Amino acid sequence: MPVELVAGCVGLATREVVTTAHRPVSASVGNSFVIAEVTGKALTRAAPDIGRFRDAARSYTAMGPNRLPLYLYAHDGPRIRARMFSPLSGTIEDPATGSAATPLAALLLSLTQDAERRYDVAQGVEMGRPSRLLCTARRAADGIRAGVGGNCVPVLSGEVSL
Repeated sequence: MPVELVAGCVGLATREVVTTAHRPVSASVGNSFVIAEVTGKALTRAAPDIGRFRDAARSYTAMGPNRLPLYLYAHDGPRIRARMFSPLSGTIEDPATGSAATPLAALLLSLTQDAERRYDVAQGVEMGRPSRLLCTARRAADGIRAGVGGNCVPVLSGEVSL
């Protein structure tokens, strides 16, 4: 996906999209996401612009009609910080997106010569719902395998009677 489209969708300058390791790319382990690295300050400031998302989805059609989930990340020491925006699918921002963190882990491993790596991903901080996703990626005979895990805190339970 062009850097200009990524930046425009979330109100950033194109120079804030980091392309040293890779350009924005569509990646998936089931659900596809556009994954883009941005600077740490830009990640904190990013805000989805639904009009720009609509415009971008019309010109970048690889995700299908009216679909453009965007997973932004920044390196933060040994940890990765991330945010996921998908306003065209009804999710303005998601506090923990395992289905996006796993292709990110696979992508990052693919940029190295390592056989396996672990990634600690912090997400949801800016929206007041901090989450921690623990990802692993490893090289296998048939390609890179990635997984995600973590703990959860129950915040609600219920029962439905029919």
